[in-house]
Amino acid sequence: MSKKKKITYDDTRDVAIRVIEELIKKGHLKDDDSHYFEIQDIIQDQINEEIGLDIDDNFDVNVC
Repeated sequence: MSKKKKITYDDTRDVAIRVIEELIKKGHLKDDDSHYFEIQDIIQDQINEEIGLDIDDNFDVNVC
């Protein structure tokens, strides 16, 4: 039996932030907040689209 986990919009934002931090740490992205917030939004939007999250319709989803 698989255990379900609830993922929220805040969770996907946190993942996007961690991706940005890792890209900066590895030198793939300059630590310059004039553009990485936009990249963070793109990452979060792609994650949310894949798992079916929409802040207006459903703030959380269950995943296995």
